Amino acid sequence: MSIVPLCMLVFFSFADGNVSTLNGIAGYTVNNIIEAFTSFMVGKLMLKSFGIAVLVTLLCILIGYPAAWAIAKIVPEKYRSALVMISIIPAFTSQLLLIYSFMTLMQANGLLMTPLVKLGIVPAGTSIMYTNSMVIVVLVYEYLPYMILSLYSCLEKIDVNVIAASHTLGANRFQTFIHVVLPQSFSGLMTGILIVMIPAAGSFVEPNIAGGPYSMMIGNLIDSQFTTSMNMGYGAALSLVFLIVMAVTLAVIRTVMSAAERRIGG
Repeated sequence: MSIVPLCMLVFFSFADGNVSTLNGIAGYTVNNIIEAFTSFMVGKLMLKSFGIAVLVTLLCILIGYPAAWAIAKIVPEKYRSALVMISIIPAFTSQLLLIYSFMTLMQANGLLMTPLVKLGIVPAGTSIMYTNSMVIVVLVYEYLPYMILSLYSCLEKIDVNVIAASHTLGANRFQTFIHVVLPQSFSGLMTGILIVMIPAAGSFVEPNIAGGPYSMMIGNLIDSQFTTSMNMGYGAALSLVFLIVMAVTLAVIRTVMSAAERRIGG
């Protein structure tokens, strides 16, 4: 049934007006699609949103791999389930609660910044509140559990004897990771990338609350068309363009990763 919402999105992309008002749709036009594809502001926000999404995804991978490996192979088996549950607690926490919690920590006199200032690590008055950095930090914290869980499901299945054999044959830790661990965890890595990158690129709550007016992303522009400008047609067109760009991007990533998997595996 997922084809029905997609068809409705395409249909309303050509609508002139807002179906939720008393006047309804005034007609149909292709100007929404043309403007969505040609607008400089839309292109700029698209690039910014995908840049932030890629950075968030890379940070989740860099943090997620060691964390997932530690839970799967280093921690005693009797503690693994508990640690998995602890690592995914943010996924069961209210989104707004997570955002406001980080805002409390990161403000100039917050619980995190105050001791850092007293230790002389950062200057007094330092804060990343209402910046792109704050948005990235919040997004990483929100989506890291999904990356850890995706990687853990694959890393858990790797035979430790294979790792030991790799070391016995002279491979160092990096070579073992590249030629043994990475190929066997590609499916989990790809799943994690999909789960993290898609929602991160379309985020609008985090930039709106934690990022401030200068951290606007494409999701904020789309949201404003439905809630503020009341221009459903243009909002649907922006959503459609975003969906197309995201699909193309993910297809390219999947192709590159599949090629890398074959090369490494070979």
